[in-house]
Amino acid sequence: MKIMIGAGEQRWDGWTPTQQHELDLTRPETFEAYFGGQQADAFLCEHVWEHLYPQEAEAAARLVYSSLKTGGFLRVAVPDGHHPSAEYRQLVAVHGAGPAADHQVLYTLETFEPLFAAAGFQVRPLEWWDASGQFHHADWDSADAPIYRSSKLDHRNAAWREGKGNLGFTSLILDAYKAA
Repeated sequence: MKIMIGAGEQRWDGWTPTQQHELDLTRPETFEAYFGGQQADAFLCEHVWEHLYPQEAEAAARLVYSSLKTGGFLRVAVPDGHHPSAEYRQLVAVHGAGPAADHQVLYTLETFEPLFAAAGFQVRPLEWWDASGQFHHADWDSADAPIYRSSKLDHRNAAWREGKGNLGFTSLILDAYKAA
């Protein structure tokens, strides 16, 4: 069972999309009702965690961990607070315009990774910017759990993938594993 949390309009083959009324990261009873005692093999969550207050984010990490089978993983993406583009940071800013109006946190690798480690996950960063504006990416397969707003899939990064331009919109992306 592979579940997308906060899918919105996004759909990926093999993944069951859910919305906030079905699985609300701030309400454990929605997970209990949805899973009925079962656990997921994997979770995919793109651009949701930044909408949670810090205490909610910590509780949500623990909730996902407890709802995941041993050996399973969560692939999670949020806007990256170290992205070097001022336009990007303005677009995703806490209490920013449009969809960012209810953003509560702008994460960096240094603030996002410990959130999941504290919940018990083993964490592997996949894509991130560092404080000096350098982009880093690990070898990861988008077929395992696709993140659209990534260097691999976002249409705004096509020129970069062809070696002809700069990165546009990327995310801070992590895999968080529930070790056996």
